Amino acid sequence: MQYLTINTPLGEVNFFVFGVTPAVTIHLDSVPLSPALPPGMSVQGCLGILLRVGCHEAIEDLIFECRLLERNYSDHYYEGGEHLYAHTWGNEHSVLMIGTEDEECLNARLPENQQYDFEPLESSEKGVSLSLPRLEKGSESSFHFISAWNNLPVPEDIACCYAVDFKHTELLKNVRSNHNRA
Repeated sequence: MQYLTINTPLGEVNFFVFGVTPAVTIHLDSVPLSPALPPGMSVQGCLGILLRVGCHEAIEDLIFECRLLERNYSDHYYEGGEHLYAHTWGNEHSVLMIGTEDEECLNARLPENQQYDFEPLESSEKGVSLSLPRLEKGSESSFHFISAWNNLPVPEDIACCYAVDFKHTELLKNVRSNHNRA
């Protein structure tokens, strides 16, 4: 198992990869993001969590998951829409949203033999889980979660939703840009 921890106003969030074997190379990176939001909207913080998987052998049963480590929220609910799968947690002071691509977006960028024929995403009070498809020997794939948060009250409470609706190709550009600066 590999994991990465980020800090948010609602406490720590762990991002895990379960099912890793010696046949798989995993890279799990956190990338600061400045999402393009509609005028008048802002978020206090936004991070992309990028999982890159390289397969030396065919592999299945990998799970990419995030979990809130503390119960610092009073409510939570699923949110989604066209191309977005997200979950929100909040309390009287802050709101946190974690989102990713929906099944349709994932299938659009995966090779045909690796596309989903089942719903790969689940969310619960504790987090969001993405079951990865069967990955073929020699394949290199990437997946992501985007986390955005705000202190309350905010003028536009939908800002986090816009922030986590981040295109995978844009996240990859941000990763390359950050690595070139280092």
